[in-house]
Amino acid sequence: MAVFHATASLFQARWLLGAEIFPPKPQFEEKDVHDLSGKVYFVTGAAAGIGLELAKILYSKNAKVYIAGRSEANGAAAIAQIKSEHPKSDGALEFVHLDLADLTTIKPAADVFLAKEKRLDALVHNAAIMAAPTSWRSAQGWDVQFGTNVLGPFVLQRHLQNILAETAKFRERDSVRVLFLSSISSHVAPPGGVSYENIETKGISPLTIIPGLDTFLKYAQTKCANALMAKGFAVKFKDTGVIAVSANPGNLNTSLTRHSLLARIFSPPLLYAARYGALTELFSILSPEIDKSQNGAVIQPWGRISFLRQDIHDSEKNGEAVKFWDWLEEHTQGF
Repeated sequence: MAVFHATASLFQARWLLGAEIFPPKPQFEEKDVHDLSGKVYFVTGAAAGIGLELAKILYSKNAKVYIAGRSEANGAAAIAQIKSEHPKSDGALEFVHLDLADLTTIKPAADVFLAKEKRLDALVHNAAIMAAPTSWRSAQGWDVQFGTNVLGPFVLQRHLQNILAETAKFRERDSVRVLFLSSISSHVAPPGGVSYENIETKGISPLTIIPGLDTFLKYAQTKCANALMAKGFAVKFKDTGVIAVSANPGNLNTSLTRHSLLARIFSPPLLYAARYGALTELFSILSPEIDKSQNGAVIQPWGRISFLRQDIHDSEKNGEAVKFWDWLEEHTQGF
């Protein structure tokens, strides 16, 4: 048995190196996307990084894109940049104020959107924070990474779930999507995916006594949680016609590493342009390769079906994803 596990670990390490750190070229790009006139997309954290690159592609295909974020100034700058790069687009761009680290801002943001729109073709939970100091807390007192990367997206999903389901009733089958953005770091999440001891204490209890490593492991836990959220969604809402996936967008040159000195020093040789991450997201929300049979799937760079770590896969099959979804529901009541 020990030999089996060692062999499996070596295989997974080899697969991880080749498939996610040095992925093959994209198979689904801008040229593969048809006209998106009339379609509506909501992308969190789209004022910069891969969210911005995704918004550019969608807008260039004449879609209406809602850019959700904390800074109206950054949102306005992003909109101006996108319009200047794609002056012939017949699409539309709007900014929505949303702070995922403060759950009180989420329903008002969703209400602004719902007052204007009757459809939502894809919701992209793109925004995230990585390796923030463990002393940083969300407005509700959670570890800021868990608050921003998990709780905020969950509450936003709840408020926009109905419009997604309504859109699925008249759109092409399997075309309405939800993307929970994960990460390569999900492979080093705690056994089973999440440590309930850690999250029950709002992230105060450490996953390791090494401070710099602790914050990274907590980030990894949030990114594995995102994958479990897609799996849980696939079970809880299987009859709505809405497809959910999670995706590792790839190792990218964005501001995500700004809180980690080690990442800024050692990761640059392994980083790709943000556009590649946008192609992973593009595949996730538009590729015809994804259908009902792939509901809850994990996507790897730059747009291929992947899988969870074996112990996480096993726990998910034993109901962990639904258990986690129900836990999130319980702990976000009132928002």
